[in-house]
Amino acid sequence: MNNYFKIVLFLAIGLTIASCTKNDTIPSVALREYKVQYAADLDSIDKYIDTHYITVDADYNVTMTKIPVGGTQLSIRLQQTYPLDSVKVQNDEHNVNYKVYYLKLREGTNQRTTAVDSVYVSYKGNLLTNGQFDYSESPIWFQLQTVVAGWGEIIPLFKTGTYDTTEGPNPTSFSNFGAGVMFLPSGLGYYNQIPSAYIPSYSPLIFSFKLKSQRYRDHDRDGILSKDEVDPTVVGQKPEDYDSDGDKFANMYDIDDDGDYYMTKNEIHKNANGTIIFEDTDGDGIPNYLDKDNH
Repeated sequence: MNNYFKIVLFLAIGLTIASCTKNDTIPSVALREYKVQYAADLDSIDKYIDTHYITVDADYNVTMTKIPVGGTQLSIRLQQTYPLDSVKVQNDEHNVNYKVYYLKLREGTNQRTTAVDSVYVSYKGNLLTNGQFDYSESPIWFQLQTVVAGWGEIIPLFKTGTYDTTEGPNPTSFSNFGAGVMFLPSGLGYYNQIPSAYIPSYSPLIFSFKLKSQRYRDHDRDGILSKDEVDPTVVGQKPEDYDSDGDKFANMYDIDDDGDYYMTKNEIHKNANGTIIFEDTDGDGIPNYLDKDNH
């Protein structure tokens, strides 16, 4: 597939996205230096988790409250029911190595999602002032690539629940779902943008969430899930960084991964149970869909 057709495909995708978002312009304020702002955000988040305590009910609904003067409640950092943990997130564009705190209230027992997939979540969003800016008790579908960057870093650390069907008037429900809390510096949130009157620019964000279900995505509909379009020899590679034929289109968006003018979906096959068979016609260790010399 030559670059002309790929560019046409991407223009079509871009126009679709633009038509959905052109009326949702997010205003912004003057841009600050990312490292300086991150240091301020981390200081604010550290103070918050040292001065607030957490309560969690039987359905994993979360409340965080400031410890009163003389109070004996254990801070979010010191309590051990849900030990505070963190991950490092490297942002090469702005040369910042973020530390992101999170609480794993329950990991979940079913499928683990990835940052390029869709999730079905209930959630609540708060500022460090404890002001609530967003909330949905009923689960909502989100594509992780379309929400604030911190979600794509933390949600994949959890698993989905089990879909429980019931008879009678009671609705279906989920059990054993993943539930957690994330504390996001503004660089992994909205940064200098002002998405609503409730969220000032440069605001660290707190999200509590319940991961009910998820869907693996196939962005280019080539038969290979986007999460699997990575180089198996590169540990931790992100799908959006793998471009096997060097045409400037990541494989997860490229309908012809090896640039041989044969679409990837026609170079793979599936057996009776839907498992992909990656054929290697010339036996060179490279599957046909990644081998420009075979199809």
